[in-house]
Amino acid sequence: MFSNNRSSGARQKAFTLIELLVVIGTIALLMAIMLPALNRARAQTRTVVCLSNLRQLGLAFACYANDYDDYAMPLFEQPDTYWWGRKLSDGIDHTKGFIWPYLKSELKKESVYECPAQRYGSYGLQSKPGWVPDGPQWITSTYGYNGYYLSPPKSPWSQITYRPWQKITTVIKPAEVIAFADTLLDWDDTGENPDVENIALLDPPYKLSLDATEWGINGHPTTCFRHNNRANVVFVDGHCRPMKLEDGQYSSPEAKIGSITEYNAPYYVPDYQKWLKPKKRRKHGG
Repeated sequence: MFSNNRSSGARQKAFTLIELLVVIGTIALLMAIMLPALNRARAQTRTVVCLSNLRQLGLAFACYANDYDDYAMPLFEQPDTYWWGRKLSDGIDHTKGFIWPYLKSELKKESVYECPAQRYGSYGLQSKPGWVPDGPQWITSTYGYNGYYLSPPKSPWSQITYRPWQKITTVIKPAEVIAFADTLLDWDDTGENPDVENIALLDPPYKLSLDATEWGINGHPTTCFRHNNRANVVFVDGHCRPMKLEDGQYSSPEAKIGSITEYNAPYYVPDYQKWLKPKKRRKHGG
């Protein structure tokens, strides 16, 4: 009797161990099946939050125009002040930014200025001087403003300051012209070893030459397609949507940076043909 009980107990323990292994294997299998779905759900959540951020930026952009005779928000003014804030020796004063009165959110981790798919620490800091250590006091934004088209006289590019400062009520096809979009900048010209930093400027696929007589290919575009090969965008009319690369290819495939279209129109600079100045003829002789 005694030996039979020991044998029965041993069999029961062995059976329990097998059951445990089966349960562990089943859980592992379920996790393997569910993980891609969970990753997709997380990515979708980041996309939704990003679009919400852009809607708030678009609303602040419209509120600025409402207070300033419909003029679009400036991109830049001296002293060293941008739409997101003013660069100081020890960091950014976000309360000096043109958007601050209409969107009183600090420039910090996980703020409305930061795309949740491009967290602080995943990029270099565009505003930080090279000789100082990284720190959250140098955070600006991972969204770029289309000041190249919307506010040329209030921008850091001298060759475009002669262009008119846009009123949002007279923008050509405001449902197609970008106000803000997901952005990132890659300084690596090979596209193989990304050297990325955030950039709060939305650059067009082609930029104007210094004498404003021709458009040249922008070797470092800034639109970032970080949401499942989509870039989230808010347009001048206030609506938001994800945009894919319509033609061409990524200038930085690993960082998913490029331009929505190969050309400036319609999303970046819709009237770019009118920007060119006539080339000066060379004088002969003497």
